[in-house]
Amino acid sequence: MTNKWFVVTLLSLLFARGAVANDLLLKPYILVSNVQVDMVKTLIEVKEAIADGGFELVGEYAPDQSSHVIVITNDYLRKLAEKDIGALFLAALRISFTRVGNKLQVAYTNPEYLQYAYQVKGELAVVSKQLRTLLGAQEAFGSKGISPATLSNYKYSYGMESFADFLQLGQFSSHSAALNTIEQNLSKPDSGLGRVFRIDIPGESASIFGISILRGEGSDKSITTAIDTTLLKHTARLPYVVVAQKGKVFTLHPRFKLPLDFPDLERTGEHSFTRIIKAPGAIETILRSLVERGN
Repeated sequence: MTNKWFVVTLLSLLFARGAVANDLLLKPYILVSNVQVDMVKTLIEVKEAIADGGFELVGEYAPDQSSHVIVITNDYLRKLAEKDIGALFLAALRISFTRVGNKLQVAYTNPEYLQYAYQVKGELAVVSKQLRTLLGAQEAFGSKGISPATLSNYKYSYGMESFADFLQLGQFSSHSAALNTIEQNLSKPDSGLGRVFRIDIPGESASIFGISILRGEGSDKSITTAIDTTLLKHTARLPYVVVAQKGKVFTLHPRFKLPLDFPDLERTGEHSFTRIIKAPGAIETILRSLVERGN
């Protein structure tokens, strides 16, 4: 890695490592750096760092011309996913690179925020420490902060879905039948969906897909344009995760997942949930196409 990246990371660690670790209110994203650097060069350096640090790159994609996401996992995360349904949604951590003006924001999903939101019983502090050591941690962002107790029973508002209210997409006679159908539908050129990654969980009939949504009111671009308007961007929320487990195919309900990604958004106003009121239904419709059987 270059000296410049090393200096940025070292300063981030010295400045805020302890503050992030000791913060009682959790936020969804961790900012690594926000400086003038080349995106391609930074991508290469971060990929080298995570590989050297025991993580595996399982996928990547560019939501638009100004952003890029890489997805990582490791044996520890896969092991957690063997025992805990919530850990299936946490096994794929994301690192985002977002160009805003002349600066590049590098950030990643906060494992401990997701641990409580997905009701994971395993310990994620060790993963947070690994990421802070490898990449740094300038500040947590994406919310004013939510307590672990509130996150563990998170609902955006009364009547909306919680973590356990999964969106059931389909049921198959076997795990292999589910996988074959999903892969076939993703391979269709007009599907409106992209396959970013697939993680197969050892010892368990479970696979995790990262899905980019490319069209419609629930598309990644549409939601980003409508509500990702704060100075620090929520790009690391992408892509959408779909789980196939023992023949069942399901995902987090959009009315749970979208507020979890943007917990401080107002209900009404110019950049509020009213701007994406049709997005949950659009996401449900296009994700159901993953499980359509051929004639």
